[in-house]
Amino acid sequence: MRIGLVTWIGMGNFGTTLQSFALCRKLQMMGHDVYFPMQCIPSNPIKELVKKVLYFFGYEEFRRKHEYALSNPYNGLKLYRFIHRYYKIKTPYSMRNFKRIVMNTDMFVTGSDQIWNVIHKFEPFMFLDFAGNKKRIAYASSIGLSYFPSEYQEQVKELINKFSYIGVREQTGVDVLSKLTGRSDIIQVLDPTFLLTSEDWGDLCNDSTYEIDLPKKYILCYLIANNCWYKEQLHDVVAKTGIKDVIIIPSAENPNVEIDKTVIYRYASPIEFVDLIRRANFVCTDSFHAIALSINLSKDFVVFKRFLDTEKNSQNSRIYDILSHYKLMDRLYEKVHAKWTSSIVYDEVMKILDVDRKKSNDYLINAIGK
Repeated sequence: MRIGLVTWIGMGNFGTTLQSFALCRKLQMMGHDVYFPMQCIPSNPIKELVKKVLYFFGYEEFRRKHEYALSNPYNGLKLYRFIHRYYKIKTPYSMRNFKRIVMNTDMFVTGSDQIWNVIHKFEPFMFLDFAGNKKRIAYASSIGLSYFPSEYQEQVKELINKFSYIGVREQTGVDVLSKLTGRSDIIQVLDPTFLLTSEDWGDLCNDSTYEIDLPKKYILCYLIANNCWYKEQLHDVVAKTGIKDVIIIPSAENPNVEIDKTVIYRYASPIEFVDLIRRANFVCTDSFHAIALSINLSKDFVVFKRFLDTEKNSQNSRIYDILSHYKLMDRLYEKVHAKWTSSIVYDEVMKILDVDRKKSNDYLINAIGK
C-alpha cells in the first residue's frame, strides 16, 4: 500500500521526531511505501509557478536544511541529516499538485503525539480533512487532555467519524472520543516507539556519533519543563542513586537548561538521544517519550511531574496512564518515600508489553488490510 503518514515530524523535539520515525519504520517493515505529505497553503498562480520551478531545482530541500541549521546551532544539521535519511517528505507546490498526491495515495494514517490537542492548536489537516474518499486510519493519535473544549466538539466529531479505524494512545483518549462520537470501536494502542523492539532501536543506535567521551556510569536527564524544583530533585536523585555523573540533553522547550555538576550535551540527534538512554544506568525525566523508551529499553528511571495536577491544561494524565498500565506508578518522584530508587523488575513489565505490542500490530494489519 502507498500510505500517507500525517503527523508532526519534529524540529527539535525528540519525542515528536521518534514517534513519527517509529511508525514510519514499522509500516515500512510491514512492506508498505510510506511518505509524509506536507500541508498545502493555497496561493495565486504566479506564486505556484515560482514554487514549482524552485521545487524542481531543489530549493525545498535547501530551505529545509537551512531551517534546521538555524533552529539549533549545535544539533540542527544532525537532525536534518536524520530527517533526510529516514523520511520521504512530499511538499506540494500547488493545490493541483497536492490533489494529485492525494489521488495517488491508497490511504492516510494519522500518527502519534498530541496531534489532536486542540488547545495546543486545532489543525484540521491532522484530522485528515483533505482526504476525500480515501481510507482514514488513526494510530495512537493523542489529544493530550481529558476533555475537548466545547467550541471544537462538533468539528472534531464530524472529522473523527470519517475514520474507518481509530486507535488512540491513552485510555483517557478512548473515553473522551467514545463519548464525543458515540462510537464503541475506539481502542487504545501503543505509542509508536513501542512498535519497535529494543533490538530495532539498538540497530539505529549503531549510527550514533559523539563529540564527548561518555562516562562509564551516568544518569541521563531530559527535562522539558523548567520548573524551579527540578534542580533540588535532581540533586536528590544523584544522592540516592550514588551515581555522580549526570548528562543532560536540553529539550527544545528548555534549551538553556543549566544545573551545576552536570554535563550539558547539546549535540544529540534523535539517534544519540535513544543511545544515551540505552547506555544510561538511570534516567531522570518529565517526558512521555523518554519514559516510553526507558521502559522499552528496560532502564531504571524516575519521573518528575511537569505539571501540577490542579493546572487546567495539565498533561499529567498521559504520564499516569503509561505508568499505571505497566504497574510503575512508584517511579513518580517522591522525596521521602523514594520507592523509585529500587531497580525495576522488568520480567512482568515485558509480559504486558509483549501483549500490547501484539495487539497493536494486529490492529495495524487489520486496519490496513481491509
